Amino acid sequence: MKFVDLKSINLDRLVAFLNENDIRTHLIKHALYDTQTAQEWVNSKLALDALEGCYVRAIEVDGSLAGWCGIQPDDSVYEIAIVLQKSCWGMGIPVFRQLLETAKKMGHKEVVLNLLDSRPQYESLRRLASKVETRHIHGGCFTTYHILL
Repeated sequence: MKFVDLKSINLDRLVAFLNENDIRTHLIKHALYDTQTAQEWVNSKLALDALEGCYVRAIEVDGSLAGWCGIQPDDSVYEIAIVLQKSCWGMGIPVFRQLLETAKKMGHKEVVLNLLDSRPQYESLRRLASKVETRHIHGGCFTTYHILL
């Protein structure tokens, strides 16, 4: 597993990834991507990555795109985001741990993890969290885990 700059990802592969049904099931509803909207998405994530306290990367496994992850603004705290293709869902925990370490190194005291209600609530996250709440974000209902670092 390797974290790489989003600029290095093949745009056609990114479009295919972002449009995968298994991924879209767990994300806020949005239109399918094409190369133009995928490039706009990359540009928006690169702009976030340039902000202090943020970190956004693609994830590669054996040279192939496996997903993306990041530490990005969420109201007054920062959110950890992890989006993996279905064949890589088992990698979520190592990616999560790496992002927690990155957030600590960046000086964050707390991060949140927002999981759409299509996902089950995870007891391990509940135990790790200082607070768990239900939030409505961009039309989706999320379980939000607040994690102190």
